[in-house]
Amino acid sequence: MVSWNKVLGLASVAAATALLGMVAFDVPYFKSVYFLRIDLGNGTASTALANQTNPFVDLGALGFCTDLKDGKGLQCSQAHVGYNLSEAGKFINGSLPPQLSASVNAVASNLTKVLVLHIVAFGIALISFALALLAFLGAPLADCCSSCFCGFAGSAAFAVFIFDIAFFELIKKRVQQEGNSGAAIMGNALYLTLVAWLLLFVTPILFLIGRCCGCCLPSPSSNHKGGKW
Repeated sequence: MVSWNKVLGLASVAAATALLGMVAFDVPYFKSVYFLRIDLGNGTASTALANQTNPFVDLGALGFCTDLKDGKGLQCSQAHVGYNLSEAGKFINGSLPPQLSASVNAVASNLTKVLVLHIVAFGIALISFALALLAFLGAPLADCCSSCFCGFAGSAAFAVFIFDIAFFELIKKRVQQEGNSGAAIMGNALYLTLVAWLLLFVTPILFLIGRCCGCCLPSPSSNHKGGKW
């Protein structure tokens, strides 16, 4: 009989792995998922959220996309580790806006190299999913290994989530120092990472409950031998 704990555990790991994969390969691949949006218009973050006509730059793990609202639509950089926001100059006629000044660009260029940790967290989660699938199929020792790797993946997801918060706050501070124009807006990738961490945190508990219940419950064969059937 398949344990409901293993079913929930496998579903949780699969969902968390999918979420971490979306975050690791967000902008410029999944263009609707991004860590941070730099609004290039005038106003605060609240007015920028309400006004969807302002030009913006979305930052991802491996690149960025920008929509200058000039009729050209969304334009994205090449995907690579550690990108530079000055690359947005090829999409802009004239000088870079103050929101992409040298001070903002210097901080972003250094921190974007660390965003590759999202790919590392996704890789660990992928291994954890493979082990969870083996545990679901009844492979020996897979339960223990899956729980361990879920813990590793959860720790990695939590670490990159904390870094994402720090990354956002640093860029936000730099953008605000450039004056009253533009704003830094938190992206949906942070919430996806948080949900993935919660799922990976719960999964080892489900596997542990499953093993405990499996040890405590008598098997059908033992009941049959005891004459209860």
